[in-house]
Amino acid sequence: MKYNISHWFASMVSIPAAIIAGLASMIAFDIHLVYDMLIAAGGFFAAYFPSQSYSMKSQLREMGITKSEYKYVKTKLGEAREKIRRLRKNYKNVRTLKDAKLIYDINRIVRTIYSSVEDNPKLFFGVQQFFHSNLDSAVNTIEQYLYLYKMPGKSKEEKVKLHETRISLLELKRTLQSNLSAMNRSTYHSLDVEKEVIKLNRKRSGGPLRLDNELDRQKVNMDKKEKEPAKADRGEKNEGRK
Repeated sequence: MKYNISHWFASMVSIPAAIIAGLASMIAFDIHLVYDMLIAAGGFFAAYFPSQSYSMKSQLREMGITKSEYKYVKTKLGEAREKIRRLRKNYKNVRTLKDAKLIYDINRIVRTIYSSVEDNPKLFFGVQQFFHSNLDSAVNTIEQYLYLYKMPGKSKEEKVKLHETRISLLELKRTLQSNLSAMNRSTYHSLDVEKEVIKLNRKRSGGPLRLDNELDRQKVNMDKKEKEPAKADRGEKNEGRK
């Protein structure tokens, strides 16, 4: 999984610890080189396991799942990876353009679900049916369908069965699309929440703007009123001079 960086983090902490432990042993104890290397190895493992455990707990907290759930999802992803490889190999047995498009669409949906769960293991629990049954059905049905389709001398009944199988694959494609929609349901909900927040912020920002515009209009009106008496005064003074 892409979130599984605990080993890298622990290694980055442990290697300097091993170097420091080895150098300290060489300088302080001045014993055989083999023992210095053993002390360095001990320093590595002494720093590695606590660092790896701390990093893993932080990742699990971020993902919102337990350690046992993480291991279970990781196992299922490993099994799914092999099935997706089998599914990808079926392209070489495709004989028609419509079958190529169908298998391509199924592959695309399958890869999307797999990569999404790999990025966020918590999504697995919304698409368990995909990993437990739907992916197996897709792989097995496509393999058997393409194998039988390329066989020569098919009878009328066999052609009918192949046609029915293709219809089943179309139904399976819709089922996989439903799995994908179920997986993304929470994301769409979050998107709706963000849209509502944007609307609320827009309303809040719109109030002061309207107030500012109203003040500007009042200021213009006041300026006009002040200018009008000034013009009248100038007119009266001109009449007095005459």
